[in-house]
Amino acid sequence: MRNEARRWLSEAFWDLDTARILHREKRCSAAVFYAHQAAEKAVKAQL
Repeated sequence: MRNEARRWLSEAFWDLDTARILHREKRCSAAVFYAHQAAEKAVKAQL
C-alpha cells in the first residue's frame, strides 16, 4: 500500500472513531458528518 493510501486510511479510521464517540454522546448530526468523512477518505485510500 502506498504511503498516501495509508495516510488516507488512517484519517478515515480517526474520523470513524470520532463519529462513534459523537454518536455515543447523542451528537447525531456531527456523528453523521464524521462518518461521511470517514467513508470518503476510505474510498480515496483505494484509488
